[in-house]
Amino acid sequence: MTQRTLYRLIETIGTRAFASEEEMLQAILHEIVTHERSSITGGRVWKLLPDERKYQLVAEHGNIESVGVGFRIDLKGYAVFDRVAQKRTVLADETNKALRRKGIIKYSATGIGNRITIRQRAYYEYLMAFNTLRVDSELKYMLSIAGQAVTQMLSNRRSEEEKKNLLSEMELARDLQRRLLPEHEFRFGSYEMYGVSVPEKTVGGDFFNYYEMEEDPDRVGVSIGDAASKGFSAAVQALFVSGALMMSVEAESRISAMLRRINTINRRIFPHERFLTLCYCELFAGDEGLVLYSNAGHCKPVHFHSATEKCSELSVTGPVIGLIPDAQFGVTNTNIKPGDILVLYTDGITEANNSDEEYLEERLMRVIEAHATDNAKTICLSILQDVQEFSSHGVYSDDKTVVVIKREAAADLPRD
Repeated sequence: MTQRTLYRLIETIGTRAFASEEEMLQAILHEIVTHERSSITGGRVWKLLPDERKYQLVAEHGNIESVGVGFRIDLKGYAVFDRVAQKRTVLADETNKALRRKGIIKYSATGIGNRITIRQRAYYEYLMAFNTLRVDSELKYMLSIAGQAVTQMLSNRRSEEEKKNLLSEMELARDLQRRLLPEHEFRFGSYEMYGVSVPEKTVGGDFFNYYEMEEDPDRVGVSIGDAASKGFSAAVQALFVSGALMMSVEAESRISAMLRRINTINRRIFPHERFLTLCYCELFAGDEGLVLYSNAGHCKPVHFHSATEKCSELSVTGPVIGLIPDAQFGVTNTNIKPGDILVLYTDGITEANNSDEEYLEERLMRVIEAHATDNAKTICLSILQDVQEFSSHGVYSDDKTVVVIKREAAADLPRD
């Protein structure tokens, strides 16, 4: 068997599905020993038991006298183990009396897997030892290849397991994020609202929410936020701030004080330049259509005015959350007239690109104006569809969140 043949053989076996690492090692041992071009007549796999400071036999195969699976040898006093720890691959005379009685006179072994330090010496997780018709330098090369190839197969297997575990954890995180996000539709007096959040990956850093005030049914809060980082860390921060808002909206009557507290807590929990943009607004029952809002570095909400059939933008009133220790967050107001629309969104909308240009606010406004007579759900889904079509060939993608708030026109309001 050539060195390349041996490597390919181990690589082929290592890609199969096995219930455990030891099962994979047993399969590799079996194939090496039984290969028609192999000069190896038998072999064994030993596993390190760090707590007991011993190697234990976990597999043996071939034309050799059985030592017995489970047989153990102490590290102390057995020089071969130390030589393998130092050189990885060794050819030596067998010194263990029990093994010599089994007919093992020559010892050929190679280290496999990670190295575990015991008494200031690093031992391999596994040893693979072989019996052969001849002991020479070619055997040493073959053993070295086997050790490196099997170690790579172990590493690949563990990487796949880690990926599976990570994906499982990400799925749990996604389910949690979905549970914390509100239902898409929400009604408050003459207002209808519809929101959608589409993460770019399994989980995202965008969020939105609606907040009913049990002690003040004539007031409702709406938030939208976007964590600056990406992936899992962004999702954790988004969930944290969203939860903090849920606990704060009724406890704190002043919006500016609530955002200052969230800013302080965010800096304490996420100190390493992890900031978050946030827009929070409160709608009030009444004919005036009063809306109070504070925009902490977030995308400027778009206000469609039914009287002029044109859009304008609401201003930013403060810095992003988590950037400045003693940040101040201003609060301002606007009025939503019957037929008016307020659209909150994250930068994954306006910064979506088609490889040549970005979507931008102007196109967003045109879509809103074109669908101004539709309900909140249709407007929201029309925006997302237009963005997706625009960016279908783009090279950049981000989380996308849109919340549409529409005050029904007087003619559309239900009559008693």
